[in-house]
Amino acid sequence: MKRKKLIGLLLATVLGITSLAGCGNTNSTDTAGSETSGAEESTESTENTDAAGTEGADTEAAASGERIKLEVWDWWGDGQYKYVIEQLCQNFNESQDKYEVVHVNYPWGDVWTKALAATAAGNPPDIIIQDIRTVTHRGQANQATDLTDLIAKEGEGFTDQFYPQLMDAMIYDGKVYGLPYVTDTRILYYDKDAFAEAGLDPEAPPQTWDELVEYARKLDVQKEDGSYERLGFYPGTLEWNAWAFSADGKDYTDADGNVTVNTPEKVELFENIYTDFYEYYGKKELDSFSAEFGSGMTNPFVAGKVAMWVNTPTEFTKVRDFAPEKNYGVALMPALKEGGEHYSWGGGFSVEIPYGAKDVEGSWEFAKFITSKESQVYWASQVYDTVANIEASQDPSLMEIPVFEAALEAMPTTVVTLDRLTAPGASDIVLPYLDEIILGNKTPQEALDEAQAQVEQLVSDNK
Repeated sequence: MKRKKLIGLLLATVLGITSLAGCGNTNSTDTAGSETSGAEESTESTENTDAAGTEGADTEAAASGERIKLEVWDWWGDGQYKYVIEQLCQNFNESQDKYEVVHVNYPWGDVWTKALAATAAGNPPDIIIQDIRTVTHRGQANQATDLTDLIAKEGEGFTDQFYPQLMDAMIYDGKVYGLPYVTDTRILYYDKDAFAEAGLDPEAPPQTWDELVEYARKLDVQKEDGSYERLGFYPGTLEWNAWAFSADGKDYTDADGNVTVNTPEKVELFENIYTDFYEYYGKKELDSFSAEFGSGMTNPFVAGKVAMWVNTPTEFTKVRDFAPEKNYGVALMPALKEGGEHYSWGGGFSVEIPYGAKDVEGSWEFAKFITSKESQVYWASQVYDTVANIEASQDPSLMEIPVFEAALEAMPTTVVTLDRLTAPGASDIVLPYLDEIILGNKTPQEALDEAQAQVEQLVSDNK
């Protein structure tokens, strides 16, 4: 019932459209004119283009020798991402003569809501880039095409080309509803010059939480008035849920409905975060210090406000662009204890064929093309995402960039969290309890015990 209400609400949403751009030189006139007219033309084109026509029209097009037009939907409307996806469309179009893939982009979030409405109306996009965390939702709701038989035709081992935790996210009720496209993980960046100044070995980043704290204290730089010019480490640049997953490599729930919110490891890590940072420095002091954090030149690691920083591999571009002379290293996130795993957290996106797509065969050919090793190496080399194709992620050309090597090392212990059907929105339920820990209103044990009970009730309600 809740799901039906949500779908009804989404269908009633008024949707905005930013642009419709062809791959290469396709449909170049659609983007001409003012911003307003461009949006109007995009709407009309999306609803009335040949790519949204009937299957019969496509059959006629194929019989006449004309290419069948397919649309790939995403939110990559500008910058390097737009250029790269359109280059991949062009590459595919040049690789065969049956299909022409056209790139369509809408704003982040809107693209999925609009696709849901179009699918419900029987006029879905041909291919869409989707949130990897919610593939099972679309499988259950019959909003994505079952790819199981298509995969079987590719031969044994086809899915082995992808990271297993990403491929697992594609499966609902034993059937496959997408292919993994890109993912991410979290790594530790550290300032080698700051390490040397503090008497630390620039080639030996911290391996455990205790070492992280020990190094942080040595890297702190205080002003005469007692305030801080630089912090060795500030944990608040990583979302609290991500810290929780990195404690033990476990999501809040698993496929069997088991709830793992208040594990000993999660409790211990948040005791450490609170005691070693928010209690030690004072939350007011940390809030004041972090208020100056921004992007670009005011990025805390770029600006030298922190000596160690946890973020995604793609964030190295901030250092490259705004502090090209910075001498820094990258490493795995510290393990909770000596000898423990260096767990990290990641998400990502999938390539899906919405249910009812007019030419599943053509859509499947494009899905295979953009998840192939060659296409994935190109994607990674241009936008620096961690790609889902294992062989592509290991390509020697990418290893020349240090963050790729660190990301590759982190992937086996990166937990990809899902918005499970048995516990939808579990992370949103837990997050306020983690905030209570940081505020000092509840102990980690109290907060996580309460959150555990809430998520257990959520699972019970959704059985």
